[in-house]
Parts: sequence; structure tokens; C-alpha cells
Amino acid sequence: MCCRDRVNGNSFCMRNLFNDTKIWNVLRFSVIIFIESGVKVMPLPKAEMNFERTSAKQRVYETVKDWIIERQLRPGEKVSDIEMASYFHVSRTPVREALQLLETQKLVKSYPGKATLVTELQTDDIEKWYLPMATLQQLAISLAVDRITLSHINQLYKLSDQFKECIKEQNKPMPIMKADEAFHRYILEIAGNEYISDFCDVLWIHIQRLEYSYFRDTPLEASVEEHERIIGALEMRDSYSASLFMKNHWDRTVLMIHSLNQDIVRNEKTNSLNKSGEHPEL
Repeated sequence: MCCRDRVNGNSFCMRNLFNDTKIWNVLRFSVIIFIESGVKVMPLPKAEMNFERTSAKQRVYETVKDWIIERQLRPGEKVSDIEMASYFHVSRTPVREALQLLETQKLVKSYPGKATLVTELQTDDIEKWYLPMATLQQLAISLAVDRITLSHINQLYKLSDQFKECIKEQNKPMPIMKADEAFHRYILEIAGNEYISDFCDVLWIHIQRLEYSYFRDTPLEASVEEHERIIGALEMRDSYSASLFMKNHWDRTVLMIHSLNQDIVRNEKTNSLNKSGEHPEL
């Protein structure tokens, strides 16, 4: 943006102001002073990232979403658009747009004039996500049966093998979750109904927040077997069995998540009692 000096009548460009090395160094030094002054900053990864301007919003959104899912940004954590803009080397505009999208998906909550916080992880009513997801997945696989081809079957076996390979390193839950999602998304693609896919997209985000610990701490061999049974039913064009296997697959996951959540609550209660000097009842 160019402006005109009202006194001398000379024009100058604001861009040149920030190209001035001395001014830029002063600004950087000010930021360092601010950070070292004791103000809490976001726990951003040390590795820096450069993004293309045209996809800045989407890439910021995808990255921050993954941070929330894998709990690098924990529930209640303050989210700073200034710090994120600096980290991603973009302006604050795409960061704010990404945060708006995250807020519509209930991953962050903005409090005008105060702060933007990561939302709490709700574990007391997980059926509100799993029941519609299971229903949509059953509908999708019923549609997929009529459209399935040999090429689709081969690709599903390939995706299943990739999932099987990922679970060998269970200390890395994110690749496992993405491999599992890729398997189920491909069935949605075969079904060819974009509305089912869109609804599943919304549910998947919250389900993955719940399932991060599940994919890290729970044996997953049963999931591999269930994937292969689903593929077998599709290969036989058996709509009833395919729908039943898909339902059982999601139902078992819900039961496992419930059990895992109960263990987490029990451990937290025990830790709290130990810190207070009390002893849990036997």
C-alpha cells in the first residue's frame, strides 16, 4: 500500500518500510522480548513449515486439526493466531479463517475479546458420534455392493494391508488412524454418495479425538480381521453380510472406547487420591 507525505508531498510505499533491515530487526527483537517476558506461548512444534499462499488456510486447518486430535494442543489450551501466523509464515488472515472453520466443527471455542481455546474432549456421550457414523457406514456399504468392481476389491485389500503394516508401530497412532480412515473413505467413494461422505467428515473429526488413545493402547488385530471380512462380503456382493460386518465393526469400537475411558477415569481418580494422601476404596 502506498501513501503520500502530507507535508512534503512525497509518496512512499509501506512495503518498503518492512523491507528496511533495521526496522525488521527491531520488530523481531520485540517479539523475542515478549516471548521471554514470561507470557505463556502455544506448544508449537520446533520444526518450521512453509506453505503456499494459495492453500494457506486449508493447510493451517489440517495441521492444527491434527495437533488437536493427537493432543499436542490439549483441551483448554489457548490458541494464538499471532503465534500460528509466525510459525506457518503466513498472515493472520488464513489463520483466522482456519480457526473459524475449526470452531464450526467444535474443535475450538472463541471468546471475543478474551481468547480462543481448544474445546474439552467429551467422553460421557460418545454414542452421539458413533451411532450416526455406524448408520452412515452401513448405508454406504449397502450402496457400494451394487457398484463394486474387481479393481475396487484389489484396492481395498491394498488399503487393508497398509493398515496391517501401520499397526506394527503402535506407538505412532496417527498413521494408523489415517490408514483406517483411508480404508473406510474408499468404501464411501465406491458408494458414490457425496452427502454421506460429507456427514461422515464432520463425525470423523470428533471420533478421531476419542480414538487416538484407542489406536495407541489397544490391540488392533481384530480390526484387521474385520476389514478383511468386510472386503470378502463386498467381493461376494452380499449386502446383508457386508452391512452386518460393518455394524459389528463400529459397535465393537464403541465398547472398546467405553472400556478405555473407564480405565482413564479410574486411573485419574486413583492418582488424585494418591496426591491427596487418601487411599481408594477396595
